[in-house]
This record gives sequence, C-alpha cells and structure tokens, in this order.
Amino acid sequence: MNALALLALALASPEAAVDPCAAPVSERAPDPRCGETLDGRAAAEPSAARKVGQAALFVPRVATQVAFWPLVRSADVVESNHVFDWAHALLTTDDGRVGVRPELQYSTSFLPTGGLRLFYRRLPGEGSEVMVRGRTGGPSIWLGQVGIAAPRLGLSLLATYDRRNDRLYAGVGPQTDEELASAGQGVARYASENVGAELRWARRLPWRLVAQAHGDVQRRDYRASDVKGHVSVSDLYGLAPDECAAQGLAVPCVDESQMPGFNRGLRIAQLGGGVGLDLRDPARDGDGFSLVTDATIARGVGGDPSRHALLSAEAIAALGGGDRLVLLRARAAMIERLASAPIPFDQPVIPFDMRGFPAGRFRGESGLTGTIEYRWFISGSFDAALFTDVGTVAGPRFAGIDWERWFPSFGLGFRYYKPQGAYWEARALDGIQIAYAPQGGFRVLFNMAAF
Repeated sequence: MNALALLALALASPEAAVDPCAAPVSERAPDPRCGETLDGRAAAEPSAARKVGQAALFVPRVATQVAFWPLVRSADVVESNHVFDWAHALLTTDDGRVGVRPELQYSTSFLPTGGLRLFYRRLPGEGSEVMVRGRTGGPSIWLGQVGIAAPRLGLSLLATYDRRNDRLYAGVGPQTDEELASAGQGVARYASENVGAELRWARRLPWRLVAQAHGDVQRRDYRASDVKGHVSVSDLYGLAPDECAAQGLAVPCVDESQMPGFNRGLRIAQLGGGVGLDLRDPARDGDGFSLVTDATIARGVGGDPSRHALLSAEAIAALGGGDRLVLLRARAAMIERLASAPIPFDQPVIPFDMRGFPAGRFRGESGLTGTIEYRWFISGSFDAALFTDVGTVAGPRFAGIDWERWFPSFGLGFRYYKPQGAYWEARALDGIQIAYAPQGGFRVLFNMAAF
C-alpha cells in the first residue's frame, strides 16, 4: 500500500488510522493493547482467588478512577512535558551528588510550611550524604535539621530544632468530642520549642533479619500564650491566676495533674533498639511481609524526674504487587512508668496512622491502629490509593480498652513515586491525601519534596 492509499484511508476513516487493532492480525504484529499476547499463546484464565479479588475491588476501583480523573490527566501532562526532569536538571549538579529541593507540607488543623532541603553526596562510601533542611510557616513556625548518613556503616545522625505554636492537646484517653465538651475540655493549642539530636544504627542480618539501635537527647520548653487558634491549653487545662502565683508560676499556667511536666519542660535522654523480620520485595509496591519490634528506655536529665519505657510492634503485609497492591498494617504501642514521677504529657502513645484526625487528638498509655489500603499504578511516576484507618488508645498495658471506642477514617490519596526506598509503606511520602472521619470531619494532607 503506497503513501497516497494510506492518506486516502486516513481521510475516509480517521478511527481506522489511529486504532492499532483495526487491521487484521495477519497484517500486523501482535499488540497487547488489543488483548493479544506477543508469543501468540492464549492468555491464561485468571485464578478463582484473582476473580474474587477483582470482584471485591470493582466498586472502589471505579469510584476512585472517577475521582482521580483530573489528577491522572495532570500526571499525563507533567510526564509528557518532563517537568520533573527539567527541575532535576536545574537544581542538581551533573553528577547528581549536590542539589537543592523545594519542600511544602500541609495538613488540616496545622499551619503550612515551606522551605528547602540541600544535600551533598560527594563523600566516601556509596550513598553517604550530608543534608541541611529549613522550613518555616511564619515567625512562630520553624524547622531546622542537619543530618549525616553513612549507609555502609548503617549509621545516621540527625540534629533538629523544631518550633511551633499550633501543637494540639485534647486530654488523655479515647474521648469523643461530646465527652470532652461535657467535661469542660476540648481540643486546645500550645507552643513548644524543641531541640534534639538522634543517632541511629541499622544492619541487615542473615535470614532476612534487621537489627537496629538508636539513642537521642531532647530538650522541650512549652508555652500556653501566643498560640495559634482561639483556645489555649491554659483555658481548658489551666489554673486560675491566683493558683499560678501561689505555685510561683507565670500566668497563664497549666494544671500539672492534667498535663504533667508542662510548666517545667522536658529534659530527657533515650536509648533503645529492636529487631525486625523483613520479607518484603524491595521493588515498587512489591508484596511481602515485615514485623518490627522496638523498646526504648527514657530517663530525665538535668533535674527532670521522668523515667519510663516505650514498647512498640508493627506488622505489614502487602498482597499483590506490581500495578495492584492491597496493604494491611497493624501497630501496637505502650508506655510504662518506671519511677514515681508521672509520664510527661507529650510522651504517651500518639497514633499517627489515623489520617482522619490531627496528630495529638488522641493520646494514651497504650494504643492500637490498623490500616487497609488499596493502591494501583497510574503512570511511571504516580499511583493512587484508597484507604481505611482505625485506631484507639487505652490505659496502661491496654487496660480498659473499649472495643466500641474505635475511631475510623476513610480516604483516598495520590502519590508521587520516587525511585529510592521501599514504597509499600502505609504513609505516602509525597503526594496528597483526603480523609474523612465521623468524629473528625474532612482533612487534607499534602507533602511535596519532589524529585
């Protein structure tokens, strides 16, 4: 067929010109887009288990495909125009070892922050890096970090300065909004200035085991004045001005029986370690299983009487892999007092896996959380997720846990994929998530530290 005949065919039938399956198989090569296999063999029938899984996930898959249609189209534009490739070339040296990255972070209930992360990788040892990060959300919101990592030795050191005036406290225990209100309490804000340094070590062992150790020192100073929002912790958990004066405290002050350690601050050193079993596939959204346990001993320094231990365990099972993945995640943690001094108010278990609630909304001496998440491939750099989180907190050693006091949240997310690291973890590293909780309303979580 000559060029004039092809042109006439295209003009007469535009669909035929663009449809790769229009021509008979005898006149073209096999094409997977037409439901054909490259070797000519018939495709194998899906197993019964696969058919059941496809049927169970049909409704959420269709619903999220509709919801994500604008994002999928945006991803196509970004990838077709090589936006991230251009940005990477502009902000990184030719050898890829020195560069700067913009960072943005936002979650509903907290002020957004933005800044830069600089890295330098021209050090001995593959993967070794020096990193400097700075983010701010205004005069009262600052995050500064300096870190050095030596993967060959399994060591990393991170020093952090973290100042915020919008931190959240809502009492201890699995209390609903109605129960907080009936007790004259509620969600309140406080400010703190935290300084700390942490040293971590990790090493892979035979039989797919991983050992880790860590130690840190922290200093935290708290403040109940000039906080973001209309309600300070001194309004709901504070003492009257004359009581503050009687105890030699500046006004406003906080009732230490409800927020132990708030007025004096925290001075603490911690040492811990753990072991894990890692059977996961390191590929993008690969399947597998992991179980990690950790124990940490904390002791007050500089006159701080705090002394306690934190125990935690986390299990993750990823089923499927490739362009479809079901992720199951469970976490349990508890804190145990080792001396007569009460546990400082910001040291109890705070579940971070309940995406429908802001960090700090729930805290207790023990906690349980679980996640079910379905992910699917969109393009080479993007994927989407549909998730359900559920969690609760309880007393010491899970005492008094109320199985009717589980707080669920539901949501969907859109994640930007970067090639380094394991990407089957429950929390998105870069992207946007929208969550809804019956007790928390709608929340948006956005994190961008692209390319």
